[in-house]
Amino acid sequence: MKKRIIPIRQLVSVLLALLCISCQSLSQEPALIVPANFVWSEPPIIQAKNLQPLATYRLEVERALFSSDTTHQNSSLTYVADENGAINTALYPDETDESLSPYLPFQTMASVKGPTSVPKGVVQLRLLSADGVVIDERQVRTSPPQDRFYEEALGADFPGAFVLKRRDLTTALPALVILGGSEGGVTSARAQAPTFAAEGYIVLGFPYYSPAWFGDKPAIPELPRAFAELPVDYLESAVEKLRDRPDVDASSVSLLGGSKGAEYVLLAASLIPDDSAGGGFCAIVADVPTDVVWEGWGKYEAAERYSGFSWRGDALPFVPYVDIERVWNARSTGDNYTMTQAHENGRAAFPGAVESARIRVEAIDEPVMVIGGDKDTTWASGKLSRIIAARRTKAGLETETYVYPEGTHRVGGPPLARLSEANLRARLENFPAMMSFLRRHSTRPNCRT
Repeated sequence: MKKRIIPIRQLVSVLLALLCISCQSLSQEPALIVPANFVWSEPPIIQAKNLQPLATYRLEVERALFSSDTTHQNSSLTYVADENGAINTALYPDETDESLSPYLPFQTMASVKGPTSVPKGVVQLRLLSADGVVIDERQVRTSPPQDRFYEEALGADFPGAFVLKRRDLTTALPALVILGGSEGGVTSARAQAPTFAAEGYIVLGFPYYSPAWFGDKPAIPELPRAFAELPVDYLESAVEKLRDRPDVDASSVSLLGGSKGAEYVLLAASLIPDDSAGGGFCAIVADVPTDVVWEGWGKYEAAERYSGFSWRGDALPFVPYVDIERVWNARSTGDNYTMTQAHENGRAAFPGAVESARIRVEAIDEPVMVIGGDKDTTWASGKLSRIIAARRTKAGLETETYVYPEGTHRVGGPPLARLSEANLRARLENFPAMMSFLRRHSTRPNCRT
């Protein structure tokens, strides 16, 4: 009996057909469809395919916090597959605005005590059946991978300060200095720096004090623990050091500060001379700012009052708080007296101090952007942003103002976060606007002058 010899060409065709059948079979497995990265400029759309039509599924999202190693966040939302067995979070029914739907898995996150195995800058996605069986899981980055960047310390004179830039950019880059708020340390800058470095800035994360809140150890022991007479000159020296770097465009340095960091950057822009080696900026962004210098805390006995900032060795005039101890003790007493009340009562009780403590925003010749909210319970950032804008507009100075009636102290920043609907809507407007503002002014020729 003769053996049948199959021609090579025919054999290849058979193998390819079998391979296609195998691929088709694999493609029918239920699966999540996600981008490699969630970026600030695009909605974080999550999809799933090859599900049972009209069946119910649960999407779980988990992420680590840059600000804590002992707490993380997660959310759990229920979706129903369509008649084709697909889920698209952009199409999740939302009574108010479909554009918010992709953000719901992040907007609805809750804080959970305990660490997580999910790396920082990454979200873990899990799709589960109605009976709790994991169907698929993926990890998606919310900030670019660390190996895309180069990082080094600014120098021994600036504990905790770091410089971050993209590895693939070799020309001198515009610089952006980021200052956090009363939380201290460098967690805010760490969370934000990759987003701005990815946009082509060389970023200076600049911690200026490091408190020991509620008995915790200070993250950067070399920095002041108290928010007391912090020298604005310190930022001047840091910017001078930054400008000495060959990879920095010395004519293009901008400042971004949030909360107490906004108070700091407005002071710096108003006090540091343009002809100083650490002075002259391209743009200033003040997220939930104040228009005055406030009383400091954490250094002396409660009966003594002192400024939060100093300049050239002299304490700056300040507005005292009223009943600030009630705020500090609120954790144990359950008192609902807010920081905004302590600030506003201080303004009312010391009108003369308000006048002498005003930050000279009309002396800032650089373009300024302010972001505030009228429901802010830390300080009245909506009202204070309007005051800043009005004084600068009267002086004929360029100012962009974003104030939201329902916004809180979290009204500014990237939109991929646990947020109220009002703050999410605000961020979807003001964060792209801020990126455009910084880009427009940091590339302006000789913006330092």
